[in-house]
Amino acid sequence: MTLRLASLFQDHAILQRDQPLPVWGWAEPGAVLRITLGGHVAVTQAGAGGDFLVRLPELPAGGPHALSVTIPATGEAIEIRDILIGEVWLASGQSNMEMTLEGCLPVSENDLASADFPEIRFFNVPRRAHLGPERTVEGNWRAVNPGVARECSAVGFSFARRLHRALGVPVGVISSSWGGSDIKSWLSRSALAHNPDTAQWLADFEKVAWTETRWEAMSNPDPDGRVSNLPRDPGNTGIERGWHLPGYVDSGWQSIDLPATWQSAGHPNTGVFWFRRTIEIPASWRGRELVLNLGAADKQDITYVNGTEVGRMGKDREDAYWNVPRVYPVPDHLVDGPALTVAVRVYSFVYDGGLSGPAAAMNIHPAGSPAECLHLSGEWRCHREHDLGLVLETHLMGQGERNTPHILFDNMIQPLIPYALRGAIWYQGESNASEHHTYARLQQDLILDWRRQWGLPGLAFHLVQLPGFKAPQDHEPASTWARLREAQVAALSLPGVGMAITLELGDANDIHPKNKMPVGERLAQSSLAVTYGTGGTATGPIVDRVEIDGSRILCTFRNADSGLVTMDKATPRTFCVAGTDRVFHPAEATLGGNTVSVSSPAVSEPVAVRYAWADNPAAANLASGEGLPASPFRTDTW
Repeated sequence: MTLRLASLFQDHAILQRDQPLPVWGWAEPGAVLRITLGGHVAVTQAGAGGDFLVRLPELPAGGPHALSVTIPATGEAIEIRDILIGEVWLASGQSNMEMTLEGCLPVSENDLASADFPEIRFFNVPRRAHLGPERTVEGNWRAVNPGVARECSAVGFSFARRLHRALGVPVGVISSSWGGSDIKSWLSRSALAHNPDTAQWLADFEKVAWTETRWEAMSNPDPDGRVSNLPRDPGNTGIERGWHLPGYVDSGWQSIDLPATWQSAGHPNTGVFWFRRTIEIPASWRGRELVLNLGAADKQDITYVNGTEVGRMGKDREDAYWNVPRVYPVPDHLVDGPALTVAVRVYSFVYDGGLSGPAAAMNIHPAGSPAECLHLSGEWRCHREHDLGLVLETHLMGQGERNTPHILFDNMIQPLIPYALRGAIWYQGESNASEHHTYARLQQDLILDWRRQWGLPGLAFHLVQLPGFKAPQDHEPASTWARLREAQVAALSLPGVGMAITLELGDANDIHPKNKMPVGERLAQSSLAVTYGTGGTATGPIVDRVEIDGSRILCTFRNADSGLVTMDKATPRTFCVAGTDRVFHPAEATLGGNTVSVSSPAVSEPVAVRYAWADNPAAANLASGEGLPASPFRTDTW
């Protein structure tokens, strides 16, 4: 067996300062090896399988050094040069961590042009999703310059640049991310097996994972390299039943307040639903072309007015339109009476489905006269056409599929262990928004799992709380992203964990916002305060305790020693309160030190308060005196 070192030990590597340094690799079984680094010498013998590992004493920041591994008996040797000792971090998650500086152009243009940091180095782990654990990864260490930086994680680069400037030592980033990945792919099999929320799911997969049928299916992927697990539309039977016609009697259908998902109305499964509403129109509208604004339909729709199709978006299993506002012209010849019947057929093949608004975007008006609009949010009728079951996995799991149990841990994390690290930064959650109820446990399991796997109980961990996305709303009772953010906050109960609050850094129309530099900066601020203890506020205000005082609720925040402010100097927005009826009303908020007093004239005896409780609460403006945004929260569990 040829002498070789583990993948991360290459020229230009950065090793972690002030920690014992594991060095491992493979040699001829029984071979005696001599390893030297920074004046330290270690001797060991390769095992029966050829594996060897030593732990060299810690070294201070500095370099360059050379790592030498020799087999004296044969003269076989490896020498790794230009090694620096500094801070090493793992950057992991899904697409928003993977997104490169080049992908953030033109926002990142100046950062790219000035990216000349010989002591910041990246190791990019290639994507790989093979069944079974792997021992090595491809890749190499590269010092950051404008050319290299184009291929580096934008968040990782911003994070490393801030640390390098603040600490004055080399910084290495091991970037291991995959867009669209589920957190369960990044956990080890052991962690999944010990979690009651995932144990049966794991067991069910393992019953079929290596069968000939599954292997054959995985060997014939779709053009995108994946095998779709999504149900197809069984066909429009509603039109055969006349559900699109104005004369159809829908009084037996369920009432639903739109915008909403049908899941929020008590229908958990994927499928096809129809939504109907008849509206009276002004006499002056007759014979005029109208514009119908429905807001977003999640995922595909066919829309009818007075029995005639006026528009549709999506075909087959396209998912690009799930948050696209529907704007359809209504021809003048359809506007021939005192009322219009709008019928919308919505097909969703995974996760949620419905007419998701926002409410302000749902209206109808004469072409060229939006000021004359009639609002369409509120009560509609809905009925299920097809029940396609509970679909939470978009693609068949197995060989080559990134969202397979523990597959990314096996391929993109395990080969890195036990390389010495200071910690990990993590940007993930978008793919798990529909599973927000289990995410708090999964996030904490991942942190504890990685700490156990590395044998580093103090491994630092700093995560990005999801920014705003989708149509702006002040309060969205059924928001999945708000609940996911709540689950992310729960990770702060573990020691050595920090969080970057990025609520205002999102993009309503793009799940991949390009403004990544502040995200990395906030992760670095969190690590400087929590991990390195250099002072400063770790993150934005987080609600600490709540007290009901008559007709108002007093909310006290931590991370607000400099007081609470609003980012735009206006009054605080997106606070809501509710009484025992559980109906939330917009509330007024008054700031005083680190406390917010919240009340509403509509609620004389409040029992619950929410702040920024929506997928994209764009109007939220509460912040610390340092300008860091406050985390969304709620005090109820409704």
